[in-house]
Amino acid sequence: MLEINPWIALAAFVATGLLILGILWPTAANGERLLKKWGVAEPTAAQAQEGLLYLRRRRLLYPWLYAVLWFVPKWGDDVDQIVVVVLAGTLLAELLALRPRRGARREAILTPRGLFDFASKWVVFPYAVFVLGAAIYLVIHPRWTALAWLAASVLAVGVIIWTAVARPAGGDQVVDLALRTRSVHVAAGLGAAMVGGLVHPWVGVLGLLMWISMANTTPQPAKIAK
Repeated sequence: MLEINPWIALAAFVATGLLILGILWPTAANGERLLKKWGVAEPTAAQAQEGLLYLRRRRLLYPWLYAVLWFVPKWGDDVDQIVVVVLAGTLLAELLALRPRRGARREAILTPRGLFDFASKWVVFPYAVFVLGAAIYLVIHPRWTALAWLAASVLAVGVIIWTAVARPAGGDQVVDLALRTRSVHVAAGLGAAMVGGLVHPWVGVLGLLMWISMANTTPQPAKIAK
């Protein structure tokens, strides 16, 4: 069997990551479209810029995270590599957002911010139930690698949700809450897609459908603007 030079393979991984970045390259129009999807009716230019920064924090990480996959051992289970990359990119971006931006205009919030002030219970609770069911199945039918991946994905989603609640407010409050909502919903959807694939291919299809549904579930506008 012909063996591929590891450096050529690594270069191919980097090239693929850059291709993904080129396709997903964030623009001001993307930032505006993102905010409209998540409850900001008519974003101003300044608000669209915040949406653009949010996208850049994530998408600029994708090529390098995709390249890192070359150094990760073979999965041993049906883990979708793209899902891992996007979930890892979301996690790193949320951790970076914990540090307040220099010169950002911040608006004080008089009441404590809770998870369900901006995220939907119809996303968080179904994700938790889905993960619990998958964990019970994998304990009854033990596949330890799959259980390890499940634990890693739950930890990543949990940290993303925590950072979405805890990170400092930045800029416009309506935009800030809309982007927090997006972080929680998309992370839960990614987590469901990853967990579903670990259990069974057909359950993986259900996980993908949950990802699509959660990534398009927005709370009522009044809830975001609270």
